[in-house]
Amino acid sequence: MKHSQTIGILLTLLLFFCTTQPLVIIESRNWVVTGWDAGATNFGQSGKFLFYIGILAIVFFALPSLSAKRFNMAWAALLVAWSFRNYLVLSTCAMGECPQKQWALYACIILSFGILIMTFLPKLKTK
Repeated sequence: MKHSQTIGILLTLLLFFCTTQPLVIIESRNWVVTGWDAGATNFGQSGKFLFYIGILAIVFFALPSLSAKRFNMAWAALLVAWSFRNYLVLSTCAMGECPQKQWALYACIILSFGILIMTFLPKLKTK
């Protein structure tokens, strides 16, 4: 696919945006959890890890070498795994209280899968 690298970079930038949006809302305590601000919860800042791995993915999307494209597949798989981990950790009910899942939580998983698919379609010049 001719534009897979550009699409992959754009999807990664959209992933960065989604981590700044509310992922879950816990209404009983008026907490809004984003990827960068967990509020008073013990969830941690899960968006930072997505950001750092996403920066590496953007660099590997931009590099034209075959080894960079292979490493990018591993980083994209790590993005998918971490996004799924965020979904499981943030949306789990605890002590009878379930947080309200927001659109950004689902978007992180979908965008991570899109990034992974774009890593399988690099445009490489053959000799």
